[in-house]
Amino acid sequence: QNLVWVNGPVPSGAKHDGTIFRGGTNETKKSKWLQSSLYFKMPRGKKAVGDSGYKGISNVTITKSTQSKGLKKFLTRAKQRQETFHTRLKSFNVLGHRFRHGSSTKNKMELHKMCVEAICVIVQYDLENGHPLFEV
Repeated sequence: QNLVWVNGPVPSGAKHDGTIFRGGTNETKKSKWLQSSLYFKMPRGKKAVGDSGYKGISNVTITKSTQSKGLKKFLTRAKQRQETFHTRLKSFNVLGHRFRHGSSTKNKMELHKMCVEAICVIVQYDLENGHPLFEV
């Protein structure tokens, strides 16, 4: 149970989740995708679990109607666990509210990024010290 990757800041709704994950769009050649994206950070043979927004990405498994009931249940639990993690991040009120610190837009984005990264460290510490996420 580890946070494996943090990226941003990206204004809400500015980019599709799959674009951020890959580091580029479907229309962009793979050789032009950002090498720092999660797509390239995942160990060979490993897959992420995502929603339908990740359809067509080779190293992300999404729920499909042809899958067994047991697999669908597993994928649902994995996505719920991820949402539990997001809820922990959001409980600090930095993600869901207007960020009012900083003197310029650039400065606000830098400070917001620092705050989010600090919250990620706190939540990861909490996971490792008595408050793990539920098992899938």
